[in-house]
Amino acid sequence: MSKILLLPLLLFVCFNLQAQTKTVQAKAIIKGRVIDSLNNTPIEFATVAILDYRDTTGTLLSYTITDKAGAFNLHNIPRGIPIKVFISFVAYQQYRKIITTDKTDVVDLGTIKLNIKELNTVTVTGERMPIVIRKDTIEFNAEAFKVRPNAVVEDLLKKLPGMEVSNDGSITVMGKAVSKVLVDGHEFFSGDTRMATKNIDADMIDKIQVYDDRDNDPDHLVLEAKLNKIVNLKFKKKYKKSIFGKGYGGAGTSEHYQAGGLVNSFRDTLQISVLGSSNNLNSTGFDFNDLYTSGGLDRGGEAIQRAGLAFGGGGSGRQKATSAGVNINTDYGKKLKINLAYVYKSDVGEYNSVTRRQQFLTDTILFTNSATKRNNDNYGHSISSTVVWQPNDKTRIRYTPYLNINSNNSATANAANSFSNFINPVNNSANTGSSSGNTFSFSQSFNYNKQLKKKGASINIDHSFSISPRNNINYDNTSLTSYITAFPSYSFRQLGDTRSRNTDVSLSSGINYPLTKAVTVDLTAQGSFTHSLDKISTYDYNPVTGLYDSFLLEKSSDLNRDRWMQTINPGVTINLPKDARIRLHFNTQFQQVNNMFGRNSANLDQQFVFFMPNINFSAKGFSASYNRYTSLPNIGDLVPYTVVFSPSYSVTGNPNLKPATSESYNLNYSKYNFQKGISYNFNASAGFSHNSVFRQRTLDAQLVETSTPINRDGRYNLNAGGYINKQVKKEGDLKLSLTTNFNISKNHDFFVLNRMDGFQDSYRGTISEHLSLEYKEIFQIDPTYSLNQVYTTYTGFDYNNQKYLTHNVNAHFTVYMPFKANIDGTYNYSYNPLVPAGFQKSCNLLNLSLARQFLKNDRGEIKLSCYDLLNQNIDTYRSINQNSVTDTQSQIIRRYFLLTLQFKFTKSTVKSDDKQMKSGPAMIFPSGRM
Repeated sequence: MSKILLLPLLLFVCFNLQAQTKTVQAKAIIKGRVIDSLNNTPIEFATVAILDYRDTTGTLLSYTITDKAGAFNLHNIPRGIPIKVFISFVAYQQYRKIITTDKTDVVDLGTIKLNIKELNTVTVTGERMPIVIRKDTIEFNAEAFKVRPNAVVEDLLKKLPGMEVSNDGSITVMGKAVSKVLVDGHEFFSGDTRMATKNIDADMIDKIQVYDDRDNDPDHLVLEAKLNKIVNLKFKKKYKKSIFGKGYGGAGTSEHYQAGGLVNSFRDTLQISVLGSSNNLNSTGFDFNDLYTSGGLDRGGEAIQRAGLAFGGGGSGRQKATSAGVNINTDYGKKLKINLAYVYKSDVGEYNSVTRRQQFLTDTILFTNSATKRNNDNYGHSISSTVVWQPNDKTRIRYTPYLNINSNNSATANAANSFSNFINPVNNSANTGSSSGNTFSFSQSFNYNKQLKKKGASINIDHSFSISPRNNINYDNTSLTSYITAFPSYSFRQLGDTRSRNTDVSLSSGINYPLTKAVTVDLTAQGSFTHSLDKISTYDYNPVTGLYDSFLLEKSSDLNRDRWMQTINPGVTINLPKDARIRLHFNTQFQQVNNMFGRNSANLDQQFVFFMPNINFSAKGFSASYNRYTSLPNIGDLVPYTVVFSPSYSVTGNPNLKPATSESYNLNYSKYNFQKGISYNFNASAGFSHNSVFRQRTLDAQLVETSTPINRDGRYNLNAGGYINKQVKKEGDLKLSLTTNFNISKNHDFFVLNRMDGFQDSYRGTISEHLSLEYKEIFQIDPTYSLNQVYTTYTGFDYNNQKYLTHNVNAHFTVYMPFKANIDGTYNYSYNPLVPAGFQKSCNLLNLSLARQFLKNDRGEIKLSCYDLLNQNIDTYRSINQNSVTDTQSQIIRRYFLLTLQFKFTKSTVKSDDKQMKSGPAMIFPSGRM
């Protein structure tokens, strides 16, 4: 099956590569060398751009930067049209030349000498370089990259050389992940990248800046190879003082709906954004454009983390998510910046799933089939803020508080039956339960950074504090009917009252001091205290009183842990030739721990000294590191008694557990070749654990299980992977990008079952091929094929090896038609051959939408969408763990139709701009099901 599917994929890739080669042969190459006019030295990193001279906006055809020798080569340049060669470098006068490549395959511009700018140099207005590189910042001129009408920032970013935007909205620049997208230098809802890229119109942007993310690294101590990137969107001047936003609403079959809005007010140093949304499409609700683009079609199944919150929605089941929030940025001069964000979210969900589990015991196979239904209501409020004060250019103070309040209610019903290859049935069980709880958490972090007189010297003071109490009441009604005389039937009605609280406080100070240009030393000292409380009180139902007033000691616990830590961490950074650098740290940690177990048990006092070195090396895209970490056993694993959760499951603690130590080795190499438009990354890692805490289990044929934690050596994991991306620069009206991803891994784990030692080796290999093809502003398709092979072997037990192969094909396509209409769709095919009988092995998920823009400047849009046109959507998952294989199939939203209206508006608040800008319609929410 895999060979059959791989064959057309390989043929398809080869066909595209062949077509690309033929096209390249029909194009011209422009090359040259850039030097300083005074000393004739080569200029590295000069920007070389080729513009279409026929176009008044100067459409960018291709670009690159010069290498160390000052040389450049630009391929795939169209013939027969006038083009402009544009070369620029900071502090030098720009070079311009108009040429036509008619008769030759290679145009050699020879040696180009750039003159240093003089103070009285006349600036040419009305002509801007599409790309400018200043030190570690790359700046793109937005007007040089054409996008379709009504496009958002994400569409613009996809046009930029070296920038990739995945289907889930994550961004990479030259192989490095983008951690933040800022708006005029400010966070936009806690810096979530998708909020800005999917909700701000592209035609509002003047420049896109890309630079290293050193917000939490003011001393530039983090190695360059480990840095992420920041994208800063700079608005056009007329939008810096404006009100703009959008509103949408839609209703569909099966009572599906969506509605939401976003309003932004920008005035000089004050930015205010207000948003809200509600839907029952299993969407988080805050990705307005992502949600609207396909009428709720791109439900990825994961919750999105924003400001520490996992916003409701996503995943299986049927969910209704409602969200609202406000984001405020304000500057008080150039010294003080404040960001404040408030978010409300609610998630009301209904979930249904069926599970089939197989457990292997020598010659016995135990089967358990279960069906679960769950309803839950979750509500949350969060307030976060960031305050940055820079009283002078040598001092920075950063303070970040965060408050989160959550409440939840849930009800669950479960029915299960078990049997074996010798006994049928073993038992039947039924369970109903409900719970309600609330969580309050507050945290704050403070950083003080002071640059000293000596260049590169600085001191840091860091403080953090967090507290998170949690309360939960759980009702559990369980009955089990046993068909084995050795194990009696049972039933109980119980109440569990859980109270937990975690408090953490730390204070650290450090100094960074260069001894020479090549050697810098640093020293950090830290003290911290942690208190944790985990109290569970379990009560049995008393039929006489009608209350839950019979305390069950064997099912209860009262655990407290106090931990003090003192850390001293000296380090040295050595700058080597050819931009290489090595960092060494020798972290020594002292811990004093007091464990209190309740039940009149003796406390356990412990003292530890841990040595945790850290080594990092980097050189021009390559990095290697070694890290050692130590972690304490969970206090629940140290209890000197047995906790009985049910007659069929109990856990006995082990006070003799030792701390676990892990060692990790990592290699990484990334490179972006400007000349060829190729980016690639290769990485490898290995992790080894010592004294790992592992549960020794016993399991009998009656499905009665006990476990005890023990220390074991020998657990390790190996991983290697990477990707290669090739961007074919514009060939006439065609743009092509090819990406290959691959990953292989091995995980060596162990388990002890019924006093027998065993090992489990899991091997996984994944390869995927992604193609992005765009033709003019007419057609765009992004297909991806992935192959995933999993192989699990066992030693020490007579278990059958497990092997399965899964296939997945997905594609997103858009067709732009006349009369401002477009067709948008997604297709996903998945196949898992090893799911058991009664579970669907394959799925074809096809989503389509038809949209048309109307009103002036395409401010309005009407869209008809169909989710799961073939009505085949499923959510099936297989997991393999120790001696068990579990298959789960969950309820998921099936086919529906949705009709949606959207309106955008923009209004300048500058009087001089009022005549040039006309506001669109006000926010409108059409009538319908809300």
